[in-house]
Formats: sequence, structure tokens, C-alpha cells
Amino acid sequence: MISNLLAALFATFALGPLQAEIERHAVAAGQPAETVRQSQACLSSEVPALARRASEDTFWTISTVIGLSTGWSSPANLLDKSNPDCAPIIKLIPGSGEGADEA
Repeated sequence: MISNLLAALFATFALGPLQAEIERHAVAAGQPAETVRQSQACLSSEVPALARRASEDTFWTISTVIGLSTGWSSPANLLDKSNPDCAPIIKLIPGSGEGADEA
């Protein structure tokens, strides 16, 4: 029961803002609508694993939510850099460390 509550809190405070952050940076960067669709594909492939981890690892869930809420960690850290749908999206998010390498 507690694991379900943690997974719900994680979805509310981590996954929702992650999608909003991706869409905001895609629009600000003048990315085409395809980028937003790609971000949705990225999240749809990543969310099940993140939700499972959130329900199984209480410490990770709490520290991730706090880190994202306070700005101590980047939402890009939740995404798998090796996922071909996620790699271009990660570069759009400031603080991911990926964009700085290319500048």
C-alpha cells in the first residue's frame, strides 16, 4: 500500500513535471512537433521502469522527488541516455550535462 502511494507521489511530483519541462524546452528551442511526439515516446518507454523503481525503492523515490523539487538534480537524470527516443530530448533540458558538451 505504501509503495503504491509512493509511486503515485512520484508520478505527480516527478513524471508530470518532467513531461512539462521537456515540452517547455522543446517549444522554447523552436523544435518541431516531432520532438514533442518523440518525448512522449521516450516517456512511455521509461515510465514503467521508473514507476516500478519508485514503488520498490523508497529512499530513491524520496531523494529523487526532493532533488527535482529543489532543483538539485535535473529531470534529465531520470531518462535513459541509451534510449534512442530519449537521447535528443535529454539534450534539450538544461542541467543535463549533455548540452554543455556540444556548445
